[in-house]
Amino acid sequence: MLGTLFPLAYAGIAVVLMVQAFRMMRLAGSPAASSMGRQVDRTGLRTVHPELLNEHGEVTTEELWAVSFSELNSAASSES
Repeated sequence: MLGTLFPLAYAGIAVVLMVQAFRMMRLAGSPAASSMGRQVDRTGLRTVHPELLNEHGEVTTEELWAVSFSELNSAASSES
């Protein structure tokens, strides 16, 4: 009995998961969903990355640095 029930349960769960995956992809690809997502944050709150906050929870006033490794890309392309 269990040998027959397991494949049926497995197939049923796989079908449900596939249907849900296609529904989510369809919703993500619709123009209405993408334009709405840009206007409103899902939380409705202003969010800040935690590394931009000081020890008091306020946005830091320190100078921020950005690092770029452009030589790494040119070295990789010259090796091939």
